[in-house]
Amino acid sequence: MDQQPQDNIHIPQPDAAPPSPPKPASWTANDTWLGLGLLLIALAAYFAAVAQFAGSKTLSLFVIATFEFILLIPIAVIFAIRKVAWVELGLRRFDRNALALGCGLLVGVYILVIINNLIMMALGVVTQADVIMDILGEIDSPLLFAFVTAIAAPVTEELFFRGFLFKGFREKYGWVNALMFSSIIFALFHGQIATLIPTFLLGALFAYIYQRTESVLPGMILHFTVNAMGACVILAASQFGSV
Repeated sequence: MDQQPQDNIHIPQPDAAPPSPPKPASWTANDTWLGLGLLLIALAAYFAAVAQFAGSKTLSLFVIATFEFILLIPIAVIFAIRKVAWVELGLRRFDRNALALGCGLLVGVYILVIINNLIMMALGVVTQADVIMDILGEIDSPLLFAFVTAIAAPVTEELFFRGFLFKGFREKYGWVNALMFSSIIFALFHGQIATLIPTFLLGALFAYIYQRTESVLPGMILHFTVNAMGACVILAASQFGSV
């Protein structure tokens, strides 16, 4: 007998496995709050010491060189107690597509930053750029300023605000609330009411990219881009102003 051709039978394929949830932090939300408290104590002690030597040009160099590194103190203390490796902050490779997404979003955020600065200037409000210009007038080391602004700040701030705060809050409060908390604290840390909203938006962008990649490295790159551009503009303005 002739064999009848068999009908093509479609065998459904299993769906691709859903992405695995982010690995929980090895430190708790309570540890994160404790770290935030330690930061406040360290900053209070720091500014109290600085106030004793106000007006010193050497001190201005010291202030600029050391301020950002205070952010690493709470991490060092908590991680020493919990025996956590620093790599768990998110020092890992990442998908370059996430960085491309971050660059695209950064353009939109940066437009809002420029609009905010123009509004503040029109209202005569003292901006962060004004404060930095005053600092540059007191010191003779623009290279140190550029190093702290474009390199030290992106590294230390991303390690603390995204790697430590955001990740530490995320498991207990959810990633959206953790993004909000860490971004508000990030904005307040910069101490300028005039730049509160744009700094919050930048912090939220960096936290979102961390959520997508589980890495602090793309945030550092984006943070470097923002700060380097700002530093170049401010340094150029200071030079033109001195001509």
